[in-house]
Amino acid sequence: MRLESHSPEEERSPWAIAAVALVAGLLQIIASIVLGLARLEKFTAAANEGAYIYLVVGALLGAGVFSVWVVRSRPQLAVTLALVWPAGVWYGLRAHTSTLGLAYHGEYILHHLSALLCLVLAISVPIGWAKDRRLGKLAFVPLLLALPGALALAASHLGQVPVGPTWLADHRLATIGAALLLASWPVAAALFWSELGPRQRRPLVFVLLLPLAVRVGFAGWDGLSGALVEPEAIPWVGAALVVTAIATLILLRPRLELWVMAVVGVICLLASMFFYFLYENGFGELEDGLGGLLQSLFGFAVPYPSYVDDLRSAALMMGLFFMFVTVYSALVSAEDRVRGIALGLMVIAGLGFSSPHLVLMFGVGALLVVEGMLPGAPHRELGSRQAAADAAAIERALAYDDGPPRDLASVRELIEGLAERLGLDPPTAVETESGAGMIGLRGELLGPEGRAEGGPVLDLRARVEPGSTRIELSVGLPGREEPVFELVPDPGKRGRRPDHLLSRSHRVHGELRALEAFGDAPLDALTSFPTAYLRAWDGGVDVDLGRELVGLRVDQLDALVRSVAKALEPAQR
Repeated sequence: MRLESHSPEEERSPWAIAAVALVAGLLQIIASIVLGLARLEKFTAAANEGAYIYLVVGALLGAGVFSVWVVRSRPQLAVTLALVWPAGVWYGLRAHTSTLGLAYHGEYILHHLSALLCLVLAISVPIGWAKDRRLGKLAFVPLLLALPGALALAASHLGQVPVGPTWLADHRLATIGAALLLASWPVAAALFWSELGPRQRRPLVFVLLLPLAVRVGFAGWDGLSGALVEPEAIPWVGAALVVTAIATLILLRPRLELWVMAVVGVICLLASMFFYFLYENGFGELEDGLGGLLQSLFGFAVPYPSYVDDLRSAALMMGLFFMFVTVYSALVSAEDRVRGIALGLMVIAGLGFSSPHLVLMFGVGALLVVEGMLPGAPHRELGSRQAAADAAAIERALAYDDGPPRDLASVRELIEGLAERLGLDPPTAVETESGAGMIGLRGELLGPEGRAEGGPVLDLRARVEPGSTRIELSVGLPGREEPVFELVPDPGKRGRRPDHLLSRSHRVHGELRALEAFGDAPLDALTSFPTAYLRAWDGGVDVDLGRELVGLRVDQLDALVRSVAKALEPAQR
């Protein structure tokens, strides 16, 4: 079996687009709040401002975001651009724009931008599933629902502009599109149930269905196109929201340090208390400006405090608290950020479904919840105590008191020991007067199933200089084209990481599926070399052990060579 060159995981990388859609949706809500609280005369003045200058502002800000993304590998330059670019745009155009004008026209731009991004995601995510062979022969079924549903919602969105024939504005088109797109969510969860992980989080995909089911159950199918829930059903929808928020936090449990989680909890508690205070003491004054936004979020007309039992309003605020904590902590968590993005899209879209683009956003968030539990999702598996123990054991194993071999004689002795273990001829060495030198070891390793012939060729080269040792080795026939995948030394959490303890020191560039086919044994061996750089082709592997050779021992080298040769056996047959 050859290393696969096709990688569904690489195709299924929707998180950057989803993050932009989330930011666009959040900014749209902020703009709606600003406009809702504005006085009528100022709102009218903002609406009468020309849209051209704000389109220029949007284009300049978009160019700035793109520039920051291009130089993201250089943090100092990226941060400088992120600060200077908006300041320059504001300074240059401050005389031609206003805050309310920016909110009014910016909300309109964000409205269509988020619709476009969610349309792309609603189609691309199910297409990625359909291409992934690991998801089974029926992996295409969600696409059959999501594709026509997303297109129908996009058409209905255009009908509200209005663009195109008048029938695009018919609410029945939006209802049908919403039903199809949202149906792809539980269908995908049911089809991929055995692949969803980790097991503890599987129920989450169906728990999140509860508010939607209650909302549609009381409002009917027209609820998918904006029909509000009747007043007598509001307690049931509120109860569903509270139960779902609590259950989601329990099931997801975003991975954060305890003190960070405490800070997030305090911030969310203060926010919930502030909203509760506004509701109890200022809702009458704010209802005209923000009532529509609240209907869009909750799917019902928020009643006045005097008509609501204090216990019920407090319970709903408690649900909001748990919802805020879940989404906020997931977004802060490096391991669960993609799950936070998915939940954030659902929360921002709300249950009101007052606009087709909000249904698109909610449906995309639901699909991304499923995507975040499928193989290939970032940091899908939960850490365990055993993994922590293994990490500690590796740290202890690396803590040698005598340090790595540094002089030519000791390095030569080490490579001679490796040659003896592998049954190869002794290495050759060339030494200079300064004590530097080169050592080479070349020979054919055992073939598949221990045969004496047909094995890959080992080519090891060591360059020893005073205070510096570099060792490179290749097994098999490394190619001249681009490697199938690379393991690049890069401590931290950015980029794609192997699902292995090696993720602490290396990121993956290239085909993740090929790395999975490679197996864990070579990765286990590489943990002794935190700065090693590995490149893999279909028929060979090249490894530069790097400058940190604290784990350089015969055992480690032998394990690395044998495990790499074992991983290449399918290509040798």
